[in-house]
Amino acid sequence: MILNYPELAVQELIDEVLKEYAQNNPHTCNCERCKNDIMALSLNNLPPKYVVTDHGNILTKTIYDQVGGKAQVVAALTAAIQKVQKNPRH
Repeated sequence: MILNYPELAVQELIDEVLKEYAQNNPHTCNCERCKNDIMALSLNNLPPKYVVTDHGNILTKTIYDQVGGKAQVVAALTAAIQKVQKNPRH
């Protein structure tokens, strides 16, 4: 199976990043439509990193964690949250 690692990272981090963002921005919407829009915008701004095997997935996760990949995902999510909150489509 082919996986795009940033997609997995976005799915893992979206709830945590939304919760943290909402602490400082109480009117942050986390409905399913807004979450999907945030994820889509984030992924459009992250470079793809496809893996095929579990070994490749583990190696890519390790590399992502070591070279600031998580920070890149969090930054993309935060920018997407801000954009969606200005123009929600729900």
